[in-house]
Parts: sequence; structure tokens; C-alpha cells
Amino acid sequence: MDQVSQAAPPFYPLTESNHAALVVITAVIFFIYAILGIIGKLIIRLNITSMKDFDVGLLLASLLYFIQTACVVAACNYGLGEHRDALSDEDFGRFSKLMYASRIFGILVHATTKVSLGLLIRQIDRQGGLNTANMILGGVVVAWAISGLFATAFQCSMPEPWLAENAAQCPNQGPVFLYNGIMIILTDIALCVLPVAMMWEVQTSMRRKMIVMALFGTRLIVPIITIPELVHARYMFNNSDDVTWQAVSMMIWGQIALGLSVITVCIPSLKGVIDSLLGSTAVAAINTPYELKDSGNGTGLEMTALSDSRTKQTSKQGSGLGSNVGELAPPRSPQPHHGRKTVDLSFFSSLLP
Repeated sequence: MDQVSQAAPPFYPLTESNHAALVVITAVIFFIYAILGIIGKLIIRLNITSMKDFDVGLLLASLLYFIQTACVVAACNYGLGEHRDALSDEDFGRFSKLMYASRIFGILVHATTKVSLGLLIRQIDRQGGLNTANMILGGVVVAWAISGLFATAFQCSMPEPWLAENAAQCPNQGPVFLYNGIMIILTDIALCVLPVAMMWEVQTSMRRKMIVMALFGTRLIVPIITIPELVHARYMFNNSDDVTWQAVSMMIWGQIALGLSVITVCIPSLKGVIDSLLGSTAVAAINTPYELKDSGNGTGLEMTALSDSRTKQTSKQGSGLGSNVGELAPPRSPQPHHGRKTVDLSFFSSLLP
């Protein structure tokens, strides 16, 4: 007699009393998106042999993101998405530890992606006030990461700093989470302002400026997604005893923000995207006494000082280089051009291996 095969039950059933599946699906999907973005970027840049510092930061962020996602999925196995009264004290203890670990790794993911993007901007422009502002912002990110990690690690009383069943038991949990969220928002907005300042005085078409600024500006979606995450964390300030159930919405928004944090670091350096938008070569001028040229050793481009005579020659040659030359600024009358630099905008597509 033929036996009728039955479908295996779902790993995470979505029921009225269990919403863990929503968190798992969101966490896994956005992790896959982030990994595909990193892999796609690396495949596109296979013609570059050496790893840059911002590449290392991005790969480190992906590793931390994997650990963080694993902690979130494991937390769903021990009660995340279910009502607290349906869990044993042992399962709730494991849930609390996993949520505690996921928040610590989440801070590290946000911090490493911010540092990686800052290093990418520094590779493009190392000069003047923009570089100083970039370094200051990097210092702020590092200072926030250290303070946020310590505050999160000791948010509740010892010897169980992970146990936060309600606001009365762990009153610092809400303010610490709010502090980290606000710093994530402010530093991401600052990271979007830097490329605007970088491109503001570039003498090229407004279309080119807007494209480059838009590529970096995609980072704005991270603070936009972080806002509803903070809104849904209001249960941390209440005396609710059903944290495993009420944390679902906050975790969904948080996993989306983490995934986009990694993805938006990849976007400005995707060669295929920028090549298709800007063409193979685009030359522009910016006020600074340096130029970018091939280093000759296979490591990329380097900056060298320009003399007045060389600057004039470069300015004349710039009108005949690259594609879409008509969009560049018209040549000026021959006079000493102190403080000019030729910038190859195709450099944006040559940053990542």
C-alpha cells in the first residue's frame, strides 16, 4: 500500500501567538541582500589585485553581521515573537542573552560600515577641510561605538546584565538603546553631507554632481529606517512584562537597518553602475593644489602637487579628455591657476577590488 507522504511542518510557523517567522524572514533576506551586494562588488572589481582598508572594514562588517543575524534567529528559537507567559524561565534566560549579544554585534556592524564609508571618502579626497571633517567624524563614530558598547554591556545590574524583563528590573535599557539609535542617525546624516561638500566645488555638470552625491546619499535610508525602530522600542520604557512579544516590530526594523547599512557601503563603489552613468572617464577641476595620477605600482592613484605651468597645461588637456566633454566647465583665459586639481571621476569606480 502506498503511503501518503506528508509535508514537513514549517520551521517557524506564523500564528496568532507566534510571530517569530516575521523576524527570521526579515533577518535572513536582508542578510542575503547584503552578502550579494558585497559579492557583486568584489566580482566587478576583480581587476584590482590589492585590498584597501575600506574593503577590510566592509568584510569585517559582513562577518559581524552574520554573527548578529545568527543571534537573532537563535533568539526566535527561544521565545522571540511569543508571549512571555508561554516561555519557561530557562528559555527566557537564553532569549535575553541572545538579544543582549545581538545588540552588541549590531553596534559593531553599524560602526564598521560607517568607518568603511569614511575611509572610502578619504581615499577620494585627502585634502583640506573635508579630510579634517572626515577624520573628526571617524573619531566621533569610534567614540560612540566604544561608549555604546560599554553602556549596552552594563545596561542592567550585575551579575546578569542581559536580563531585562521590564523597565523596573533594567531602567537603563531604554535610554541606552535610544542613545545608540540617535548616534546612528546623526553620524549617518553626517556621512551623507561629506560627499555633498566634496562635490560642491567640482567644475563639472550638475548632472554628474547629483549622480555622485545620490550614490553616497543612499546612506540616508539607514537613519530613515532607524527612526521607526526607535519608535517601536517604547516598550523598554514601560513596565510591560511581555518583552518577547513586543520586541518583534523593533527587531524587524532593526534588521532592515543593519542590512541596508552594509548594502549602502557597496553602492558608491560599484564600477558597473558608475561607468554606465558617468562614462569611462570624466574630468573635473576642484580648488586644491594637487592632482590625481596613476601611481605606477599597481596600487591605484596618488596625489601630487601641481606647479603653475603644469596646472595650465593640465587645464588645457582636460578639455579634450574623457566622455561628455561638453558638460565640463569651459576653458578660462590663460592665467596662473593657483590651487587647482584635476579629478578623474572614474576614480569613483576604481576604488574597490
